Formats: sequence, structure tokens, C-alpha cells
Amino acid sequence: MEKAGFLKRFILPLTLVVGINLVSGWIYDTAAMMDPGTLRSLLINLFAPLLFISLWFFAFVGPPLSYFLGATFWERLVIAFANPVIWVVSVEAKIACQFCTAEMIYFLFLPWTFGVICVTCIEFSVADLVCRFWHRRRGASDVTVFHPGVLTLLLVGLTGTYAGLIKGQEWVYFIVQLYKTHFLS
Repeated sequence: MEKAGFLKRFILPLTLVVGINLVSGWIYDTAAMMDPGTLRSLLINLFAPLLFISLWFFAFVGPPLSYFLGATFWERLVIAFANPVIWVVSVEAKIACQFCTAEMIYFLFLPWTFGVICVTCIEFSVADLVCRFWHRRRGASDVTVFHPGVLTLLLVGLTGTYAGLIKGQEWVYFIVQLYKTHFLS
């Protein structure tokens, strides 16, 4: 596979992924401030799902696009995590003035902030494994299908999703109890 230039293999997919997220978020926020009516409902019903999909599922879009343009593992990883990291940082920035450091750390481990990172690990890994498998079947004998970095991210994502999303409520209670015991006494 021929490697495209940095602009085409990295900047273009990254701009596409982040741009769709930012534009859909901006249109959704703008529509929410409009007077009730057909246009407002149409914009919200169209761009709210797009915003959700661009945050939770674009690790299936950007990295495969950049894979076939010759992006490195690290470039694809940045593209996959761009939207979740931007979202977590923006949410943290909005609430940072309300909480102390310990509460901010607690906030990072809530199911939706921790979960989006873990789910992105899984999605990136699955997408990368599929791309590598498909590339290998097309005759690229130098492609390692089960790349150690991809398998590690898959394991981290599955473990984190179990701990954060499935068992997340138990972790929240555990963290709250530790906080109450050590910081409020």
C-alpha cells in the first residue's frame, strides 16, 4: 500500500472526524435556542444523533479511512481518540470551577466520561483488526493482523468497559465512599 502524504493520510481524516462533531454540536446547540417549531425539531432530530454517533462511533470511520491512505498506527490512534478526548476535556473545563481536584478525578471515572474512552479503544481495535485482515487477504504479506498495540487496546477497552460501564455504579459508590472517608472528615 502506497503511503499518502501527511495532509491526506492524517490531517484530512482528522479534520473530517472532528469537523462533523463540531458542526453537528454547534447546529444542535443553536437549534436548542430557537423557538419551538418544525425547523427546530428537524435540526435537533437530525443533528443530535449525528453528534452522538460522531462522539461514540467515529473510531469506526476515521481510522479505517486513514489506514488505507497509509497512516501509521499512532496517527490512526489520534484520529480515533480526537472526538472523545475533545469532549471529555470540554466537559471537564465547563465544570472545573465547581469542584475540587478529588471531585474532578471522580468525575473522570463516571461511566460516560470513562466509558467513551474505553468504548473507543474497543472500536479502534476492531476497526484496525478488520482493516489489517482485509489488507492481508488482498495480498499484503507484510501486514501483521494481530498487532500487539491493537490487541492491548482491545483488552484495555474490554476491561475498562466492564469495570466502567457494566460495573460502573459499584465503582461510583466505592469512589464516593473513599472520598467521604478521606476528604470530608
